[in-house]
Amino acid sequence: MAKKRSSLKHNRPGRDGKKPEINKCKRNTSASNNRQKIKTGNHSLNPDRPRTGANMRSKATINRLLMYKNFKAIRDKKGKILKAAPFQERLQSGTVARVEPNRKWFGNTRVIGQEQLQKFQENLGKVLHDPFQVVMKQTKMPITLLSEKAKQQRVHVLDTESFEYTFGKKSLRKKPTLKVDSIEAMQQDVEAREGDYSQEKDRDLVIDGADNDRTENPNPLFRAGQSNRVWGELYKVIDSSDVLVEVIDARDPMGTRCRHVEEFLRKEKPHKHVVLVMNKVDLVPTWVTKKWLGILAKELPTVVFHASIQNSFGKGALINLLRQFAKLHPERQQVSVGFIGYPNVGKSSIVNTLRQKKVCKTAPIAGETKVWQYVTLMKRIYLIDCPGVVYPQGDTETQTILKGVVRVENVKDPENHVQGVLDRVKPEHLQKTYEIGPFADVDDFLTKIAVKSGRLLKGGEPNLDAMAKCVLNDFQRGRLPYYTIPPGCERNGPDDEAPIDQLEEDIKEEDIPEDEKVKSDDEEDADSDNEGSLTDLESNISGLTDLDQMSDHEFPEYEGAYDAGMEEEEEEKKDVKKEIGTVKNARRPRGKRAGKKITEKKHRQAAQNAFADNLNSITDSNQKSGTVDFSSKVDKKKNMWRKKLEKKRKTKHQ
Repeated sequence: MAKKRSSLKHNRPGRDGKKPEINKCKRNTSASNNRQKIKTGNHSLNPDRPRTGANMRSKATINRLLMYKNFKAIRDKKGKILKAAPFQERLQSGTVARVEPNRKWFGNTRVIGQEQLQKFQENLGKVLHDPFQVVMKQTKMPITLLSEKAKQQRVHVLDTESFEYTFGKKSLRKKPTLKVDSIEAMQQDVEAREGDYSQEKDRDLVIDGADNDRTENPNPLFRAGQSNRVWGELYKVIDSSDVLVEVIDARDPMGTRCRHVEEFLRKEKPHKHVVLVMNKVDLVPTWVTKKWLGILAKELPTVVFHASIQNSFGKGALINLLRQFAKLHPERQQVSVGFIGYPNVGKSSIVNTLRQKKVCKTAPIAGETKVWQYVTLMKRIYLIDCPGVVYPQGDTETQTILKGVVRVENVKDPENHVQGVLDRVKPEHLQKTYEIGPFADVDDFLTKIAVKSGRLLKGGEPNLDAMAKCVLNDFQRGRLPYYTIPPGCERNGPDDEAPIDQLEEDIKEEDIPEDEKVKSDDEEDADSDNEGSLTDLESNISGLTDLDQMSDHEFPEYEGAYDAGMEEEEEEKKDVKKEIGTVKNARRPRGKRAGKKITEKKHRQAAQNAFADNLNSITDSNQKSGTVDFSSKVDKKKNMWRKKLEKKRKTKHQ
């Protein structure tokens, strides 16, 4: 076994001839020696203290706190730094710092005079108050300091007459300028001002009584559109939108405007664009629409609109306007357009019209839209639908119902609000709509309608409650002609004048480039919608009504049974088969679907084309004769399921 080599230095024997002990020549690394380095204190900055809980400081936290503790500089009693803190400047205390030599410290600064400032303020004010001009680039100067924020502008007396030149030793006038010279002149002045006093122009009365006149309705039904949830949705739409479109009703434009929201946007969000859209112009005469358009266009850009997916008006003008706003902000990736306004004014219908597809839920009642909804119009333009919001303006219950804010079926006393309809709609229009004679009051009016429609209770008493709800629903949905006369109209125009969407052509929208179009599956969605619809021509031919779980195709044939109209249907089906046969012979291209749905779609298209040709032939014949009869009905194919059902039933012998 080899001898273990050891160091000569540490194993060298001493003077006494003995080798040194182990603990003197070698460092002891045992655990007993390490325990001496552990601090035994219970201080919070001791990492080795015993852990008595789970919320004690870790070693990393203690090191960070010690770093904070050592980050101060050591100073003497006079404040002079003796030892700099870590990462502190190494210059001695009292050393003067030098400014970097640069030519900009000696160049001219930007200076503006009072005349240029006044001219700039006037021109900017004209642009800001003009609804057809937009400030493209804001200046770096603090122009907000130039605006007078006080409600009453101060009279700058010291600018014209300083104190020292008026009352001091350097005074230039002998006596102060007074409006009156004597008590008699003062009395005449007071009497003249008292005669010219107008209570409407008294600003103090308006300010003092503004908050006291508006009271809250105790009935929660008439507080619709005023909840915190709805206002939260509104402010989310405002914050997310670059352009805000306020939708108003053409029948009552001023009554459906949100003045509170407009003031909020004007003061708090001046960088957002606001546009007015006057919807439902198909319910008012053309002269009313033009008059309101001239009045509203002085305040905000206004567009007249008729929301309809098939026959719309104003769609091209609104799309072109939104595209102009998108071009004004080329630095933004997208432009969001929010639609706000009263309930039941047609916000969701406008979104569907612009999209040419039903993307938002719509209903002729208030409160259908619950939350906001994001819809893509183009590649850079997005639409945001918002629930209807009502700001309490002190309206009565009748005014709230007639504005369409409240659902009529929830009103407990509808007959008390019919008088508002009679005050707004002319009697001849009511008589023509309901086909009744002259009436004396509300009860007589409702009684005649109930008798005419057969809505009677036990004993032949008219159901006034149900008829009152019908009248209010007809008023809300535009079946009763009504409009608010614009201010300043000396005469009332003809009520029988056609609306503007029938007299004038709509502005054509500009051609949208291919890169701005949204690539979506609209055609596939339209096909799926058509497959499940029951209003197509084919549904009227092949009876889709199943009675007693038995279709009309499954009825057995009896000898001697003759079904009227079946020969014409068979001949037309043969013609359709001939037309489709040419398509079937062709080879189906790659990537196209095949199957029952495609075949049904071809049948449906062929039947619709035949129906359109029949309709065109009728209109051509009428045009040649010089008259167009809109009341004539096109002969449709009859569904003979009733006769088939009678053949199926067994006769009962008495």
